[in-house]
Amino acid sequence: MTSASPDRRLEDPARAIQNRGWAIVCDAQATRVIGYSANLSALAPERADHDLRGLALRDLLGSETSHSLRNALSRSALGPRPALLPRLPIAGRAGLFDFAVHAAGELTVIEIETAAKADPFALDRARALIDRLVQAKDLERLLQTAARLVHSLLQWDCVTVLRLAPDGATRVLAQHRRADWPDAEAGAALFGAFPPQARALYGADQRFLADAAPAPVVMVGEAPAETHWAQVQAATADEAARAAQAGFKALFSLPIMVDGKSWGLLVAHDRAARSLAMDERAVFDLFGDVLSLSVQSALWRPAAEEFHRTHAL
Repeated sequence: MTSASPDRRLEDPARAIQNRGWAIVCDAQATRVIGYSANLSALAPERADHDLRGLALRDLLGSETSHSLRNALSRSALGPRPALLPRLPIAGRAGLFDFAVHAAGELTVIEIETAAKADPFALDRARALIDRLVQAKDLERLLQTAARLVHSLLQWDCVTVLRLAPDGATRVLAQHRRADWPDAEAGAALFGAFPPQARALYGADQRFLADAAPAPVVMVGEAPAETHWAQVQAATADEAARAAQAGFKALFSLPIMVDGKSWGLLVAHDRAARSLAMDERAVFDLFGDVLSLSVQSALWRPAAEEFHRTHAL
């Protein structure tokens, strides 16, 4: 098996990552390496011919960064999302890197990406998005506004809001797209019923595929048995098939949660490979949380108004 094998994607996508980043699997205390992506030699060229399993994390990343990762892991141990640590150094390497770390059972998963330039306006952008979103009160206007705002910010080919039924069926509720987006042909491939694996993947967290086409990078050694990697899991067989049929490369999605359960999905597609920095994805995470709360409020509003009318008489 090579380090970049399309067969691995079809067998077990949880054991492969996208080629835009790197992954390290450690013990529960994040002290020792027990698994890693096969491309990690790019970050440690002096160890390219060595098996990195058993290596102390501080010897791979440096004491400062490994200590920061352990602190972040302890702070986020009870949370559902990974801790994000932007723009940290790696000892002996030029430049800065973005890290995400989370616990996966008895394992610690560390994901690494090359850091983008700091965005000083990220929080202002998040506030502006949320301010415009919460002005929409009824459900139809809310979802149309959400699709339009994300389309305007990303400038991708198409942004769609889907309703996900419990049986896996999907329904398009709102969409903003470029005029030349092949709606009828693409819609059948992109928005058909999702298999259980896809529902679990999209319902858990945001999903970003920079490019669904390249063969993934396999993991060496241990990898978590969970169904998703928070940041860099490789494209699944279902995603690869939909990408090939619809002709898209990049995908970004946010779950819409109602009463703690997956209700729908906001998903963006583009026919070109795209980048989306950790800062930008964090802004969209916040936007997705507010969207979920707004959808839940819009669904409850008719019943609440009827209750008030009834009891006001």
